[in-house]
Amino acid sequence: MTQIEEWIREEGKLLGKAEGKAEGKHEDARNALIEGIEPTIVAKITGLPLTTIQKIKADLTN
Repeated sequence: MTQIEEWIREEGKLLGKAEGKAEGKHEDARNALIEGIEPTIVAKITGLPLTTIQKIKADLTN
């Protein structure tokens, strides 16, 4: 395997981890909102922007 192939593979792994982490935060936020936790608290706990939490909440009601 060439150095470039190794670099591309490592970048892919890092990107996959970051995407998985973000998906996990969104799922945690969704579950917290379903349980009735206030959006501002969910934002603090997950580290997601309040606007993102509000969008997730709006998606739940649709």
